[in-house]
Amino acid sequence: MPPYSEHLSSLRVSGWEIPTALTLPTPLEQNVESAVILIPGSLFSDVNGDYPTWNSFPHVYAHLAHKLSALGHAVFRFAKLGPGTGSVPVDAELAATTRTWEGRLIIASAMLDAMRRALDEQGISPRRVIAAGHSEGSVVASRLAVSAHGESLDGVVLLAGPSVGILGIMREQIGFGLEHIRRGEPVPAELGRGPGMGIGALISMPDEGRRYMRDVDASDPLELARGMTQRTLVVQGGNDGSVPAHHGEALRDALRSRAGGESNTSYLFVPDVTHMLKVVPPDVTGPDAFGYPGETDPRVTDGIDEWIRRVAPALAQKVSPH
Repeated sequence: MPPYSEHLSSLRVSGWEIPTALTLPTPLEQNVESAVILIPGSLFSDVNGDYPTWNSFPHVYAHLAHKLSALGHAVFRFAKLGPGTGSVPVDAELAATTRTWEGRLIIASAMLDAMRRALDEQGISPRRVIAAGHSEGSVVASRLAVSAHGESLDGVVLLAGPSVGILGIMREQIGFGLEHIRRGEPVPAELGRGPGMGIGALISMPDEGRRYMRDVDASDPLELARGMTQRTLVVQGGNDGSVPAHHGEALRDALRSRAGGESNTSYLFVPDVTHMLKVVPPDVTGPDAFGYPGETDPRVTDGIDEWIRRVAPALAQKVSPH
């Protein structure tokens, strides 16, 4: 019998029916160490952190939830909107308004409320409430943390989070052509014949996708970090080809620059861990490395567990952003 139990459900939010999962430690005590809402990153991931549309099954969010629950934490996770994720529009007109960058914050806020309700129904009182966001989800977690809805969070975990907007990240990977997206212009077709990966997808991207990217890019992760009042853990892998180590360092430094930030900021660097928080064999590369099915590295979840146990609500000193 695994040291956790899984409770699958769904939640209606702004015209969508979205799959959710609450993972609880077993045996279950009424006061768990923490309740963690796990906010997914970009692309079309299902509730487990798989990408069926791309036939890619890293199972990253299920792995994280299971490992953290085995250490005594309740973890609530949810699917993204989009094809293959299990999320279904039940009100087409309303659903269309939520497929936006602002919609991601609306959904995260609703899921935080849903987690609290689900725990109440189980008679569970968590000692701490933590928001953990992965990749682009770390920016969503930061936006949640600085909002009125998330001000009561006891802590925030930024997992493989970027320190610049999405177009800045893509500039590191592609190197050119992105200024057209930023200006709201079509990407010239001739750029698709040049060097670089990914620019062809941007040329054919629909207007909705380009608008989403511009809105994401307008959120400055460092500005958000400096405005957060919660204790914060930055988790960075040394073998992350999507969000390299300098991003984690920049987030760490921005968080430390807050009033009281030195004592409220922690940094966990795991040298050989990828963007999916795993150690991947060196002969596995490219899309196979992205979708590598192996479990997330226990140093990540052990480090999160150790940090959470130091974040006592009665003692947490929330800092002023000014």
